Amino acid sequence: MARDSFSFTVFGFEPRPQGSKKYVGQRTTAAGNKIPLIIEASPGLPVWRKAVADAVKEAMLQSGDDSKFEGAVKVEAVFYLTRKPSVKRALPTVPPDLDKVTRSLLDSCGFGGIWKDDSQVVRLDVSKVYATGQSGVAVTITKYP
Repeated sequence: MARDSFSFTVFGFEPRPQGSKKYVGQRTTAAGNKIPLIIEASPGLPVWRKAVADAVKEAMLQSGDDSKFEGAVKVEAVFYLTRKPSVKRALPTVPPDLDKVTRSLLDSCGFGGIWKDDSQVVRLDVSKVYATGQSGVAVTITKYP
């Protein structure tokens, strides 16, 4: 049986963007060819991905339902970002970009096993705000439409 809805949260971790790359040199293939070595630019991305995937797995376990979503889904997410004490703006209109933190979230949900592929997401309602407590994300996924 497929899921209809699912919610989880990840707090205590700063949301990290995915998508920006950084050139770090070259590597040599087994055939002797030199190719560029490019890595994700966000240093905390692996920790963030693991935190999200672990939260998905734990929420699935707690719900007693380990089924995946089948077909189209809608994702609603609010990213809570840390505000530095010197920042006076009301909303985080600076990096990380919303599309890039969303990309890391959706891929991480797949690593957690909630769907076969994030291409199943046909609707997004995402936002980023400054956290009043811990940084993180609150997510609800529903069958669409």
